[in-house]
Amino acid sequence: MEQPAAAPPEPVVEAPPAPVVSTDTLATLTWESEICLHTGRYNPKRYTAAQLLGTWEVLEHSASLNYHALTFTPADIDKLSLDSLEADYTKLHEHYQQLQVVPQPVWQQLKMARLRELENEYKAKRLLIQAYTTPELLLTAPYPDACTQYIRGLAARNDSLIRRDWERLIRQEAKQNGEPGSLLARFHDQLNSPDWYRYAQVELLNAGWWNCVNRALPQAELTPRMHQQYEHLFSQVRTECEEAD
Repeated sequence: MEQPAAAPPEPVVEAPPAPVVSTDTLATLTWESEICLHTGRYNPKRYTAAQLLGTWEVLEHSASLNYHALTFTPADIDKLSLDSLEADYTKLHEHYQQLQVVPQPVWQQLKMARLRELENEYKAKRLLIQAYTTPELLLTAPYPDACTQYIRGLAARNDSLIRRDWERLIRQEAKQNGEPGSLLARFHDQLNSPDWYRYAQVELLNAGWWNCVNRALPQAELTPRMHQQYEHLFSQVRTECEEAD
């Protein structure tokens, strides 16, 4: 008895390939410089937006007080306030303490340098305000000896020495001024004013002592490579800048 023929095998149907799913896990951050807008793509598993923005802040901006503590006329002297200076310093110090940066030594060290900038400016401006009533404090302040030449007369409370220091400073400024005659004429008017002492304070403490000390205050050291290091925190950066006038 013949056996029935075996049925042919059914054709094998291959399953269609699985669809490709996009796995873009990068995040986007936008930030501004002076005339440019930057857009970067970064890995949020490595850094946060707050860390990147905080790093940009310490890279691009010095830690400077909003309260300037400088005087330009005798009337400004009465507006000086140690309390206002203290409040401004406390607020900014807390801001920088809490500022997040990318957890790499270069950025952590830069943040600490910005905090030192802030503290150095605060201490110098505090002394500047105090010097209007106690100028002898400046004689032992930890700044270059050259800066004391402007305040020796004030510290000695000697009118003749104050006038001498004041005139010497004005003549130094006159050499660098495009109109030295007008500068000297203004000096003589102020010298003969009943308010001459306060005019002398303004000039000697601001144009003299403060300018000298401010140039000596240590600043954070920045290098062009730091900007490259910052951009390397992103997988790509697009920059759009306004055209200069």
